[in-house]
Amino acid sequence: MKEMKLPKTISPCPIKDALLEIRFSTKMHPNAVFGLIYNALLHDFPKVENLPILQIPDALRAVDPNFQYKPLYKISNDTIVAQIGPDVLTISSYPEYIGWEVFSKEIISIIEKVENIKIIDSVNRLGIRYINFFDTDIFNNINLKVCIQEKNIDHKNTVIRTEIGQGEFNSTLQIANNAVNQSTTGSIIDIDTFKVAGLTDFFAQKDKIINEGHIKEKELFFSLLKKEFLTSLNPEY
Repeated sequence: MKEMKLPKTISPCPIKDALLEIRFSTKMHPNAVFGLIYNALLHDFPKVENLPILQIPDALRAVDPNFQYKPLYKISNDTIVAQIGPDVLTISSYPEYIGWEVFSKEIISIIEKVENIKIIDSVNRLGIRYINFFDTDIFNNINLKVCIQEKNIDHKNTVIRTEIGQGEFNSTLQIANNAVNQSTTGSIIDIDTFKVAGLTDFFAQKDKIINEGHIKEKELFFSLLKKEFLTSLNPEY
């Protein structure tokens, strides 16, 4: 992909969810994982919630692959939400995006505390996902063309999903113009940038790997935006 100068911010900020996910293996009993991770984080996360998936019996969750890597509990403070399952940890900037400089520091702090309790034997997948909402039909403003017999698709309820290789990372890109955000109809650009190989020394290289993933996600996002549309978003470099 052609190297480009990436804005630090755009305004208004379209990010509705920013999330880092770690999928891992552990020899700990699944029921013990939450307690150990929560005990390491409880001073920073006073609020605890059970997620609805807990209503499904353990035996059913254990045999259904659709329930693998699903969080069971949510802990939160004023700016960060962490969700924890037997084999997954997610960290979100919520309810508003606090910016990568601050968010990445929160991510590293949480990961270091989890690393110190030594329950993770291996990291199997690292994902960084951003969901952006625009109150317009985004297909008119991006460098993506979808045609049927050379005729552009220009319809509501259009959803595009593809996977793009980006060196050691891959990104699942989803774009839809039938999204709703707080009763406003518009479009989303949803990018999940992930890495499944080269994670043997994840904890020793976590800063490098996480920041590389963030850059790959950001490069893909800004490469999609037409120049005129990006200019309308008041980019700051």
